[in-house]
Amino acid sequence: MSQQLLGVEQVVSAPERAEWTLGRVAVEQRPSGRRPRRPGRLIAVLVVVALGGIGVAATWPQPDPPIVAEKLSPPEPVDPNAAAAPCTPEDLDVGLVADRTAVTPGVPVKFTVSVRNTGQVQCLVEAPRHGLAVTVYEGELGEQTAERAWSSADCADQDEERLLLLGPGDVDVTNVSWSDARSAPGCAAGQPKPTAGAYTAQVTLAGVEGAASDVVRLTYTVPQPSGSPSPSGSPSGGASGSPSGEPSGAASPSGSGKPDTDEGEKQ
Repeated sequence: MSQQLLGVEQVVSAPERAEWTLGRVAVEQRPSGRRPRRPGRLIAVLVVVALGGIGVAATWPQPDPPIVAEKLSPPEPVDPNAAAAPCTPEDLDVGLVADRTAVTPGVPVKFTVSVRNTGQVQCLVEAPRHGLAVTVYEGELGEQTAERAWSSADCADQDEERLLLLGPGDVDVTNVSWSDARSAPGCAAGQPKPTAGAYTAQVTLAGVEGAASDVVRLTYTVPQPSGSPSPSGSPSGGASGSPSGEPSGAASPSGSGKPDTDEGEKQ
């Protein structure tokens, strides 16, 4: 097959003619003014959209996780009026308060003792005077040098019975006084007087092991005498003064023994 191109006749073989015809048809079918779509651009758009979705998911508030109850079943209700059991140290709060911490002879110290039920149910506790005892120690309680000086249990009635039924929040209050005296178990007489120094006090409950109050610190002071008085028969004047029975005037030169004023009056 021959083809005239730019005024030149060209002989085209059958295979070349087929290629040329297919290329021409492809050129004629391509729309004018448009470029073929590129697959790369479509992939880029999809990547951008995917990344944008990830960013939105990251910034969007997440719902709170569900709350899981620690207890599978609610606790059984507490009956404050249930049958009373003996009080334990965990149920009781034992307190001790002194009306003053400076102690002097002849002025007793008043202690206020309290026993409170801090539990959720009522309980029973034995609290007689000889069992709910305030003890005073000379020195710091707990140290080896501390010496037991006085206790309210020493002279209390050992046969007294005192049973307390304390409901939740109930409190029992009693008062104990300590004068300037020592005591011994059995209330033995003839105890010496306390000496000046530092003392500590604490209340314990014998019927409940471990039930005790905080320590109260006291200072015992013995006043010193101000000074010894002068003898009652001593003369009122000093050593240089004349005795009170002598006349105040001087003797006259004449030796009469009378003051000069007396002789002038006679003349």
